[in-house]
Amino acid sequence: MIWTLSLEIIMKKITKLACASFIIGGVFASSVMAAPVPENPKHQTPQGLYVTAKEAAEMMRKDPSVILVDVRTPEEWQFVGHTGVAQIMVPSVTFDYSTLDTKKPRYKPVPNANFISELEERAADLDADEESTYILMCRSGSSRSQPAAKLMDQYGYENVYIMVDGFEGKKTKTGDKKGFRLENGWKNSGEPWTYDITETNVYFVEE
Repeated sequence: MIWTLSLEIIMKKITKLACASFIIGGVFASSVMAAPVPENPKHQTPQGLYVTAKEAAEMMRKDPSVILVDVRTPEEWQFVGHTGVAQIMVPSVTFDYSTLDTKKPRYKPVPNANFISELEERAADLDADEESTYILMCRSGSSRSQPAAKLMDQYGYENVYIMVDGFEGKKTKTGDKKGFRLENGWKNSGEPWTYDITETNVYFVEE
């Protein structure tokens, strides 16, 4: 009788330890797949989810249902490069080539008014919806991914990560390559990328 009770107590303790280990392991695993919150409030999102390019690639390898969305422009995809790993390619911002931006030396950026509808259409082709997990990738992980994530939040998309280093990464600050985007980013991570535009990832601008 005493032995039976002792065995039951031991088994309960083992079960509790196993559950605790599982919880701790899950928390640790989640923390590994989480980049620090950007210091600049303008780069933060309502979802509060951030990953690096390398973390994003690892997430997608572990869970094929995770969707990478490239929100850059078709011009960037063709002349700067893109990755075939991205299941959705929809620009969150386009540029008006008839006028200049009043804040920066560039053409005027114009938000894509059809971003959500185009995203939902392509997500539906992947049997995905607002409950799915998405990773948004722009050039450097700030000025375009953040507004896109904020917009998606308004439509009920809660599982939206920002790739904090984007496709091109950050600019180097020293050396003969100063100013070039050679630090971090998908393009510098060792993950696959290409300049080729194919029928599987083509984006046509509707007139």
